[in-house]
Amino acid sequence: CGDFNTFADIFAGSGAVSSAYTDKQLITNDILYSNYLCHLTWFSDEKFDPEKIKQYVEYFNSDLPYEENYMTANFSNTYFSDVVCSKIGFIREYIENEFRLKKINEKERAMLITSLLYALDKIANTCGHYDAYRRNAELTDKLELAIPEPNTTLRNNECFNCDTNELVKTISADVVYIDPPYNSRQYCDAYHLIENIARWEKPEVFGVAKKMDRTALKSKYCTRSAPEAFSDLINNLN
Repeated sequence: CGDFNTFADIFAGSGAVSSAYTDKQLITNDILYSNYLCHLTWFSDEKFDPEKIKQYVEYFNSDLPYEENYMTANFSNTYFSDVVCSKIGFIREYIENEFRLKKINEKERAMLITSLLYALDKIANTCGHYDAYRRNAELTDKLELAIPEPNTTLRNNECFNCDTNELVKTISADVVYIDPPYNSRQYCDAYHLIENIARWEKPEVFGVAKKMDRTALKSKYCTRSAPEAFSDLINNLN
């Protein structure tokens, strides 16, 4: 693309492509809040305290007391063991409380939640997606978080969690990378559990796969209206 200054990744997923352009001014976006938290972790230039993050992660990796919570009530011995569900619920609630008390800022909150999401995804009783879990599988009781180490030389990046077709009407970039969904399988269906824990709104779940209502997260690019949506997107690029 030659020499350029701003790179927009408007269907950014977990940020793999954007991570190759951290020397540019980045604009990232994804409809899933879980991916948005990853973007804040890796690309937001808000200041954070590495020692504080380390202390939180060390505490989360310690011998936490068992408790019954939203995760144990809904997901025990499905994707995770009862013990791991207790830990996930405890950690996620703890992070949210620390944020409410203003002990951590938005980026630090995102870093801790992202660390939790990465850790639980490594041990999840699935074959990659959360459309199903394996029955009678041997489940581990070990959940170990890693300390995120974002680039500290980022510059004036912007991270969004909104409808891409609306976003392009308000942003401008030298290079825009466009990688929308390309089949009928909705990402919110495949990663509903990750999204549920990221949002932490504790919705009712249903069905064997324990999914929550995902109506607001459905993408037009996974439907027959994808051509119209893509045309609208291109026409509004700046």
